[in-house]
Amino acid sequence: MKRLFAVLVPLLLSGCLLESVGPIDRSIKPYGAHWIKEGMTREMRIADWLQCGGTSELGDGYEKKSTMTNKDFFDGLNLHRRKIRICMDKKNYQWIEQCDHSCMYP
Repeated sequence: MKRLFAVLVPLLLSGCLLESVGPIDRSIKPYGAHWIKEGMTREMRIADWLQCGGTSELGDGYEKKSTMTNKDFFDGLNLHRRKIRICMDKKNYQWIEQCDHSCMYP
């Protein structure tokens, strides 16, 4: 019982400790929210995003499979995002690093 307590307490406190190391940015937007263009609507971007291979939550839709190494995962993710980027560029979207009101998210 003491071993279980010794393992659980540090795990439960680790979230509090991470917060004290530095602020956690809770305003991070999904990858798809960073794509904007003049005159777009939320609905228009979601439709274009889905056509380019993203998910309805504006995520990139790429998930790690249990059999993948980290290298395989990141190689695949980079390839997937490159395909999305090419598609979104063709639809005249621009990527912005910092999402502001122009991201129209959520």
